[in-house]
Amino acid sequence: MFSKSKSGLLASVLLVCCILSFVASACSPSKKMQPTAKPKLEVLGFYEKGWNDLTYGYPSLEKYYKDINILVPYWYTVQKDGSLGISKIGFEQKVADFVNKHPQVKLIPLVNNEKDSLAMLSDQDIRTTAINNIVKKVTENNYAGVNIDFELLPKEYKGHLNSFIAELAKKLKAQNKLLLISVFPKVNVSEDVSGAYDYKTLGRQADLITIMTYDNHSDSSGPGSVAPYGWVEENIKFAAKSIPKNKIAVCIGAYGYDWPVPTSAGDIEYIGLKEALDRAQEKGAKIQWDDDSQSPFFTYTADNGTEHKVWFENGYSAAKKIALAKELGIHGIAIWRMGFEDAEYWNQVRKELQK
Repeated sequence: MFSKSKSGLLASVLLVCCILSFVASACSPSKKMQPTAKPKLEVLGFYEKGWNDLTYGYPSLEKYYKDINILVPYWYTVQKDGSLGISKIGFEQKVADFVNKHPQVKLIPLVNNEKDSLAMLSDQDIRTTAINNIVKKVTENNYAGVNIDFELLPKEYKGHLNSFIAELAKKLKAQNKLLLISVFPKVNVSEDVSGAYDYKTLGRQADLITIMTYDNHSDSSGPGSVAPYGWVEENIKFAAKSIPKNKIAVCIGAYGYDWPVPTSAGDIEYIGLKEALDRAQEKGAKIQWDDDSQSPFFTYTADNGTEHKVWFENGYSAAKKIALAKELGIHGIAIWRMGFEDAEYWNQVRKELQK
């Protein structure tokens, strides 16, 4: 047995140890008290070859490939007989070779549809032929998957599109390949444009749905923001009612339009960000910021006296939408497109992603 003095000393020592242990635990980081880090947004970069020094895609890929996780080149088109052809934009072997040297970037080419290829969806035999050709192309070239971008389908073709995607998804999954689907937004977009997309069904089949949240104003409308912040927000929230958030990527532009005013006074021009900035400098126009849409714009007078309004997306408007994507908890962002952006665009994107 311990004596009273020894037992008292022991009790004192134990008390001091307990106090020190409590203080140490309070001062040290606790796993339970640490906030859970949110997963970083995945970044997709859409890619086109381009047509001049201000739009070429390849130099942009070489500079900014470290900023993207997936490259989606606009390469293939499904023909009306189910065959798979090279898109009018063109295929570039050097792009495939470049990505193969940088395996941290997944190569997932885009497949679009011809305007007269509706039979490809409605005819089961042609549909299966098209699917087999897509899967063959993906596996033969060791692509990570495919991005289906079928546009301007009649809303009556919703069932046909669902059947196509279900069969394609099954065959891609068997090969351990990814299926991405690009869809038009639904809020304030005509049913003639977006009616064929069954968000809930497509969301079940796809690994990722990219929502093309741009062209709110375009060459078929009057001047205005290409992608107003509030409209983008509404469309993400609407999509999230039918598609799991971890399968949603919001598309963010790096381009705009140059409208003559009135629009009947000339052609409406589709221009990349670098072209817009060059034009503003050339015309001595001051770039302004619209708080309502969170978008930049400028006006100038052409040599023939016609007033022009230019609305476009830049790094600052892109950063606003990236912050929104993080706030709403979706999977990622998709940039349209590599070759349109400038260095400051990527600086702002990078800065917002790292917050």
